[in-house]
Amino acid sequence: MEMLTIPLSIAAFVATLWITSFFAKQLHAKNAGLEWVALSWLIAGIASVAMLVGIDILALDKYLEVAAMYFLPLVIFTVAYKAVNKMNWAAAVTTNVIAMTVATIAIVLTIVVSGKPLEKTLAGLASTAGLVDKVAVDSMDVSTLDREESDDDDIELVSITDADLLSPKVAAALESQKQKEKRSYKEPKFRLISVRNASGAVGYKIRLLQIMGKPTEVP
Repeated sequence: MEMLTIPLSIAAFVATLWITSFFAKQLHAKNAGLEWVALSWLIAGIASVAMLVGIDILALDKYLEVAAMYFLPLVIFTVAYKAVNKMNWAAAVTTNVIAMTVATIAIVLTIVVSGKPLEKTLAGLASTAGLVDKVAVDSMDVSTLDREESDDDDIELVSITDADLLSPKVAAALESQKQKEKRSYKEPKFRLISVRNASGAVGYKIRLLQIMGKPTEVP
């Protein structure tokens, strides 16, 4: 999918250029051809970069710098549409909004079709353009993530019983009681009787001696 990135990017650029030119014609621009729209983009792009570099050199307030980075290109592109494509201000603003919307959709589709992670790629593009600071996920090594995932897989599950919740003294007392019960138990004594006299053992525990599955009388 990586080899499709460049063709998809070119296709997205051409599609955005054609749609912008189409709407410029609908808004009665005198210079609405593809070459004129591309020229307005080139002029506006160069002017925007020059202005942003100047703002960066001046080292203005952080909030003013961010606001300028976002809104200055919008203003410059609108002026370029007005001057190069020969349209009124309302048409220039509308064309600019349409072009920005179509360009955003084209970028998203290109990223999705090329199989790249959407959020990380957009954050990288914004960081490259200087609109946001470099996000932490970009500086994180993939091997670190894999190692953390493998560490999670090595975690052993520990089962806790009721005895584990008891205090040591209580657990020791219970164990001592169990040992006493084992020692105090005595095997009951049995008296041999015949099957005929089994009626006299009603109410008592008995053992039945069998041979070949049949009760056997004990003399």
